Amino acid sequence: MYATLREKCLTLARGKQDSPTEAITPGADFAAALAEVEALRTLATAYNAAVDIANARANEQKAKARSQADLTSLRSELVQLEAHKKRFEPEVAGVCQAYQDALAAKTRLEEVKNTAREQLDWHCQDLLRIYEQSINEYLDQFNAGFRITNTRHLYTGGTPSSHYQIEINNTALDLGDARTPAGTPCFKTSLSTGDRSALALAFFLAVLKHNTDIGRKIIIFDDPFTSLDRFRRTCTQQLIQRLLDSAQQVVVLSHDPLFLKLLYDERTSAATMVKALQMSKAGDTTIIGEWDVQAEAQSSYMKDFSTLLGFYGERNGDPRAVARTIRPFLEGMLRSHFPGHFQPSEWLGDFIAKIRVADATSGLQHAKADLAELDAINGYSKKYHHQQNANADTEPINDDELHGYVKRTLRLVGGT
Repeated sequence: MYATLREKCLTLARGKQDSPTEAITPGADFAAALAEVEALRTLATAYNAAVDIANARANEQKAKARSQADLTSLRSELVQLEAHKKRFEPEVAGVCQAYQDALAAKTRLEEVKNTAREQLDWHCQDLLRIYEQSINEYLDQFNAGFRITNTRHLYTGGTPSSHYQIEINNTALDLGDARTPAGTPCFKTSLSTGDRSALALAFFLAVLKHNTDIGRKIIIFDDPFTSLDRFRRTCTQQLIQRLLDSAQQVVVLSHDPLFLKLLYDERTSAATMVKALQMSKAGDTTIIGEWDVQAEAQSSYMKDFSTLLGFYGERNGDPRAVARTIRPFLEGMLRSHFPGHFQPSEWLGDFIAKIRVADATSGLQHAKADLAELDAINGYSKKYHHQQNANADTEPINDDELHGYVKRTLRLVGGT
């Protein structure tokens, strides 16, 4: 391009040389060549300007690269750019979409959960109110001096549970736990054993009352009267009796023959299918057989007396059972002769100890005459009770020796 313009210029110069007096006028070809050169020069100028800018940026980046801090920043920026680039790769994009879908599903489930939680709250409030009312009705029938109050539901640990307080004399007490400071009134320290049993039975009866499927249920009471105060005996019997007309079957297990006799005697006409059974040991096994309620409910003292008298006169009865009858018989005799001196939790050894230390003002003075004989009989009979001998079931028994101690026992009450 420059060569073309040069040739045009040389041509014009030679023409001027040949005709110095004549004007030389550049032609169109010269103007075109000059225009091309001017355009090229403009492009070169622009290029040089761009190069200068690029050089300036390169020098700036080189200056930044010389410092460690800038290098760290650049590396961090590079990592971010690479991560941003990876985000749009097909595999990663699919995973990210799945994550977004999961978040959306979680949000929907949270909404469902919250709705269900609200419904459960309303249901629990109604249900607990109904159960609280029923439980307090049963406690009132038990003539309990307390009631439950402030029943509410909790979600401790994510599991629905209920909480309530015991109200005594218009004062609400917390149930308490292992962390409750000693001396703080609570369930454990404010209710007797009988009251706790009454509360447990009230809870159970309330559940049965609101069971819509009770007609298909077999209800089992395991010692419902254990630890209950005696004044609640009839009420307990009546409440159990009502279930006979609604439940498919009611089974009552108890060690209290008098309570079982009360149930048996007061059975309604609807309860025609009543069976009195007992479990008894037969060697290493347990057998279930018919049970004579009337005979069992007679005075335990008289039953023990009959057992001892039968062995003394006719050698009737199982020797080990006879040996184990001696101690409760003497305990019954002493309780009858000296009422108020012995506690329900005490046994013959405790009786003897009290008689031994009784002073002249104590009514137990009258028992001191038989102290040596009581001590001797107790020393023999305690071998056959598990509380004093772990091997009571295998302790050898000599019939003649047993007969002698039975005679000495009966002699104390004038039975021989």
